[in-house]
Amino acid sequence: MSAWNLPKAIEIKEVGTRDGFQLEKSIIPTDEKVRIINALSRTGIKEIQVTSAVHPKAVPQLADAEEVMAKIDRVPGVLYSVLVPNLRGANRALAMEADEWELMLSVTESHSIANSNRSVDAVLEEHTKVVDLAVANGVQVRGSMATTFGCPFEGRVPFERVQYVVQAYYDMGVRSISAADTIGVADPKLVFNTMSKLIHQFPDVQFNLHLHNTRQMGLANVIAGIQAGVRSFDSSIGGLGGCPYAPGATGNISTEDTVHMLHLMGIETTIDLAKVLDVTKEVHQLVHHDLESSIYRAGVSYQIHEAPKTQEKVGE
Repeated sequence: MSAWNLPKAIEIKEVGTRDGFQLEKSIIPTDEKVRIINALSRTGIKEIQVTSAVHPKAVPQLADAEEVMAKIDRVPGVLYSVLVPNLRGANRALAMEADEWELMLSVTESHSIANSNRSVDAVLEEHTKVVDLAVANGVQVRGSMATTFGCPFEGRVPFERVQYVVQAYYDMGVRSISAADTIGVADPKLVFNTMSKLIHQFPDVQFNLHLHNTRQMGLANVIAGIQAGVRSFDSSIGGLGGCPYAPGATGNISTEDTVHMLHLMGIETTIDLAKVLDVTKEVHQLVHHDLESSIYRAGVSYQIHEAPKTQEKVGE
């Protein structure tokens, strides 16, 4: 049996304070968001997607984006990014002084219309202007693709459609691209085949995977992505998040579960799992509902319990 293709290290990007918080029904106070982000910044996590420059009416939870970005502690060595959906959002994001703007579009036409009321090509055309603005202001850019592996309205997405969007980003000069399993329908074989092809065709692009755990395949898909050559993954504290077009969907893969698995496999992440779990506890108290995190519920797999001193006999 051949050895697994395991890298020495994997990059983890925390997206819970944007992708997770935005779906919380109760508005989280700004100072509480800042407190959680500051705590995450001190766990060894190197990248945090803090918030979004989406219109405040569209996502009221993130209406305080400017204030959050102004109040957080900028810990040296941590990259702070903002989701930028369009040119209007980019102009709003300029004052936030983020290290990176993450662009977002849907790979499929129907999801693009539902999500942004525009065609994929129309969004790509506007993204070209956003990239130009970012370059002019010294901001890094990551291009993200929603519904890469499946669409709630069109089903499984042909690889050629994904390739088309990657090529468009590439032509803009973007060399960091994230593929998202928006509704949590990806399986390991699909992830492996898709990412292997993309990495082969675009060898100078750093690909990232944004995976959901809707059908309990999130961590299996991480392994598939690693085998394909992906070295960067998004995850969410406590497994917060989800998709409004996927009824009953759970959130992103949990940061705790992902880090726990990688560390067991001997893969470095720079992240202190114990510190992350301390933050998970704070998040749990903040959102007032159960979290989609197995490690938070059950503890780490190498936890040792005291053996019973006597064995109770069955039937007595």
